[in-house]
Amino acid sequence: MVKFIEFEADEIVQNIETQSENEYHMKKNEMILKRKMEINQLYNKKTNLINRTTATMITDQMTSAKLEILSTRDKYIKSVLADVNKELLKMRKHKACLCDYREILKKLILQAMYQIVEQEVFLILVSEDVEYVTSMIPELKQIYLANTGINVKINIDKSIKLPTQEIGGVVVTAKDQRVLVENTLVVRLLYLTQQAIPIICTGLFGPNPTRTYLRDT
Repeated sequence: MVKFIEFEADEIVQNIETQSENEYHMKKNEMILKRKMEINQLYNKKTNLINRTTATMITDQMTSAKLEILSTRDKYIKSVLADVNKELLKMRKHKACLCDYREILKKLILQAMYQIVEQEVFLILVSEDVEYVTSMIPELKQIYLANTGINVKINIDKSIKLPTQEIGGVVVTAKDQRVLVENTLVVRLLYLTQQAIPIICTGLFGPNPTRTYLRDT
């Protein structure tokens, strides 16, 4: 009977030890797994932070580089346009080119008059152009009549002149200046600049792969 009790006691002790050992291993594995997960989470968090920081740095550097390129392009384009402006001034003052300028001026006046389509107009000019345009009025009237059927009265506005910084052209007004068309060389140059900037950029800096409409077909 005593042996049976001792056997039962030993078996109970062994079961307790086995159960305790199993629980210990389970707890140990749980703790190891938990620590692994915590380490992985911390690693992923730091990795993501590094990646975001690196991406932000790269983006900032690219943005800075793009702004520098755009600034350089803008300076080049402005210098090109300044050269064009100087050449126009030379052409206007050079006797050999004066005929070319006067032909351009005639076309600018007619273009502005066609936009107004009035029976009486006033021309605002650079002082140096007044004498020549005055002699041109009969021809302007004839061309205008042929193209519009209107026998227009053309006046030189003597009360106001284009500023000295203007390189030529005309401002045509009608109805006490309530109707006005500005067709000076500066205005035309600004308009052409907007049209020509992509072409100028291509010539100076090479083709832009995103600008498909300028590619050769």
